Amino acid sequence: MKAAFVKAPYQFQIKDVQLPQPGPREVVVAVKSCGVCGTDAIHTAGSQARDWQPFGHEVAGVVEETGSAVTEVKPGDCVALESSSFCRNCSLCRDGRVDLCNKAPNLWGRASAGFAEKIIAPIECVVPFDDLDFDTASLAEPLGVAIDLVKTADIQIDDNVLVIGPGPIGLMALALARRRTSGRIFLAARSHSTARIEAARKLGADAIVEVDKTPPAQYDFGCRISQVLGTAPPRTLEDAIDAAGVGGIISYIGIEYGPGAAISFDANKFHFKKLQLRASYASPALYFPMALKFLKLGRIPADTLISHRFKLDKIEEAVLTAAKDKQTAVKVIVNP
Repeated sequence: MKAAFVKAPYQFQIKDVQLPQPGPREVVVAVKSCGVCGTDAIHTAGSQARDWQPFGHEVAGVVEETGSAVTEVKPGDCVALESSSFCRNCSLCRDGRVDLCNKAPNLWGRASAGFAEKIIAPIECVVPFDDLDFDTASLAEPLGVAIDLVKTADIQIDDNVLVIGPGPIGLMALALARRRTSGRIFLAARSHSTARIEAARKLGADAIVEVDKTPPAQYDFGCRISQVLGTAPPRTLEDAIDAAGVGGIISYIGIEYGPGAAISFDANKFHFKKLQLRASYASPALYFPMALKFLKLGRIPADTLISHRFKLDKIEEAVLTAAKDKQTAVKVIVNP
């Protein structure tokens, strides 16, 4: 079978891979759709991919073969794959904090990943679905991240929200926030992110803060920003602190490698504004049933988000489009 491999900076190969036999509690999945995540581009550009490695983790497909002890799914079932799960047995899990456990089997370090014709997945990561196309179902993983971000922010019914970063997770978080509050919702984005700004308006944004023209610290929101949802590099946290109103909550997910991972900000401003900074990190990958339900009901409209589709042999073009096409790309899907 064919599988894509990556090595930084932006080097790609399609290799022939022989999958091992699945273990007793493993499943062979024929991949039908795999989304390109922002972290795929970051890993590809930076030091996290020094050697050839498989990649892709936003997976939907069909069960092709099951291990001898698998009873939860059968060949032919449509499934989405969590990237990681919780063990159910450690003290954290038994105390109800499954969100803090990453000890269960996961998708990482295997012979192939989501950008491949097939992948072997532990049953702990396999979530069945029906009545969804595969491209839409592949959005469950990033949507779970957006759900965690919004839950972490604790948005109430009349809060005003600023979303920083117009990527797919930011846009899905915006749509979720729109359903939680009657207040105003703003998106901070660069003016050239044309397709993403258009998607944000469709998903419920009241106004766009074009940060290359007006920094958030100088923008007149006309209201107190109760929550900031940060889905951009760490350097944007200073903008979040400037924009947040007194008592505001900043819910943040963002990754960068190298010098950009370290930032500084005015701690006095943070203190006197009584702000809270909360990390959102959706690993283990929770909320898949909720995400699949939202997708099925159209609460998160896939046709507003998915802008490009590529075959596996165009993996380089797919990742570069997601990473660098700021005018037309929103969500990029690979169909092996």
